[in-house]
Amino acid sequence: MSKFRDFSAYMAFCVESLEKEGRFGTAHVYRAVLRRLLDFCGSRPLGFPQLTSGWLRRFQNYLLERRLRWNTISTYMRMLRAVYFRAVDERLAEFRPRLFRDVYTGTRVECKRAVEEVVLRRLCATPQTDSRLENARRLFLLLFMLRGIPFVDIAYLRPCDLQGDVLFYRRRKTGTGLRVRVEREAMALLRGLQSSDSCSPYLFPFVRRVGADGYRQYQNALRTFNRRLKQLAASMGINGGLSSYSARHSWATLANFKHYQLELICNAMGHSSVKVTETYFKPYADEQIDEMNRSLMASVLSCTCVGEEGKSLLCAHE
Repeated sequence: MSKFRDFSAYMAFCVESLEKEGRFGTAHVYRAVLRRLLDFCGSRPLGFPQLTSGWLRRFQNYLLERRLRWNTISTYMRMLRAVYFRAVDERLAEFRPRLFRDVYTGTRVECKRAVEEVVLRRLCATPQTDSRLENARRLFLLLFMLRGIPFVDIAYLRPCDLQGDVLFYRRRKTGTGLRVRVEREAMALLRGLQSSDSCSPYLFPFVRRVGADGYRQYQNALRTFNRRLKQLAASMGINGGLSSYSARHSWATLANFKHYQLELICNAMGHSSVKVTETYFKPYADEQIDEMNRSLMASVLSCTCVGEEGKSLLCAHE
């Protein structure tokens, strides 16, 4: 194992291992991190002893200078941490407590992905004349009706995963097993969108092959779906647009507004913890706080901020 004294070489080995295991999505992210790491290091080898908290801070600053978003940086740091822990397990690196304490590994909600209930109603009631946009509309609604199932999970559903009116599948991201009852309206959408190829290994036509070729088909299908959703939002005048994840965030947010228990929503979505579910609601909490502050200010200003001769006290020094 001496060839892995260099952290970059070991990470490249991890990428190859993931691809052999068929975990192409994770391998894709690892490879992106590795490219950034090699760009940062240049010709200098990065031995395991050089992977310090100071080096990680410098790497984070390097990523910030290239205008990467905080969530992307967090993903990169968590990938590095996973590789480091794997190296520790294989006795290639010495364990150093709190090595990643000074870099960001959290999750920031940088934009609101959910759409309001009135928008969902419009989507339900507004068929499109363009068949491509109509299929995108129907698929979006199906994702919502299946408890906000991610596109990656629906793309890789197998025919055997649908048993009567119930879906049994494991989330690609976490491996969590889920049971989803397919309601009558959702079943009608599902039947209209499912693959007509009886030889296909998958229930829907987005992916037709297995392995690396199948993963490339998935990526192309996801890009196409998001492009069509953007066009659909523009044609319907939906502010903020739509994306493949809007259905998932909308389902969770609507369930939260209907006062269902957070733990129940978490279990329904297959989240690893309630903390993950809570990040979906942060933008709406911010909006409610802003509205509350505006209401309190209006209450105070309307009663007390008018001085003599009707002049606002806020303008007293003008």
